[in-house]
Amino acid sequence: MNKAIKQISVASTLLLAGMHAFNFITDRCLIPVTSSKNYKIYTWKNLNINYSEKGDENKPALLLIHNLSPASSQEEWYRIDNELAEHFHIYKIDLPGCGKSDKPNIIYINYLYVQLISDFIKEVIKKKTSICATEYSSSATLMAARIYPEMIDKIIIISPPPIDELIKQAAKKEKILDKILTAPILGTFLYNCIMNKENILDQYTYEYFYNKINIPEKSVDISYYNAHYNHSYGKYLYASILSNYTNINIIHALPKIQNKIYIISHENTKEICQEYKKYNPAIKDIYVSNCRKLPQLEIPETIRQHIYKIAACS
Repeated sequence: MNKAIKQISVASTLLLAGMHAFNFITDRCLIPVTSSKNYKIYTWKNLNINYSEKGDENKPALLLIHNLSPASSQEEWYRIDNELAEHFHIYKIDLPGCGKSDKPNIIYINYLYVQLISDFIKEVIKKKTSICATEYSSSATLMAARIYPEMIDKIIIISPPPIDELIKQAAKKEKILDKILTAPILGTFLYNCIMNKENILDQYTYEYFYNKINIPEKSVDISYYNAHYNHSYGKYLYASILSNYTNINIIHALPKIQNKIYIISHENTKEICQEYKKYNPAIKDIYVSNCRKLPQLEIPETIRQHIYKIAACS
């Protein structure tokens, strides 16, 4: 019996040592990739929030918010931000747990992002702001508009998720998953395996882009870098996302939002958009083709034109 226990102990130690070595190599071999310059830091609730701004400060403010994913960041907008900055005062932000912002070991909930959006507008932008948000960051944007309508002008949502997805709450299985992923060695190892470059490329190929020929290699490299920047601490946000902690039921808020809301989505998602319009008939929907969830990267000029027409209209 003692011999069996000893063998198990040795095997476990070797396994953990191998995981630790894999994590170490992943961290040390990470190559910085970026397209933005002149980053700034907004200190918020003891967190360093990374952001950048472009354009004339006397022009209307436009806040660009990336998808809520540890592989996402403000770099999601690099193909259209310069052109938009000719007409707006552009702000781009890395949400907590993403990009170069802090990635603390906390449970990430939707209201964290609601509060960040409102405080960022109040303390940094300091004037009424239109917001363009992608996919899962849309729910926090809509909730911010519901709670702080005086701070927000127009809302543009790109590729919103199904409302049913946002209603899902953490169950026992998800809570166990959260514990596993946030474990120091095992959790980091599993996260690094999931967030390898091949899987990120598959996500671009099958979820984000309509035509894989259009996928910029740079975007995949940036996403991989974002996912592993700061010792792969993006795993904490990833665990919260998988555990549904970042979800929020927007059904009751949607009808009460007075701000103008526009949805830009690919033409195969009309059912999703109609679901949003069922709760707020004033929502205007715009459908685009030859793209999927990240049209600002796949058909940038088309999306730039739509954003300009919406945000510039009085």
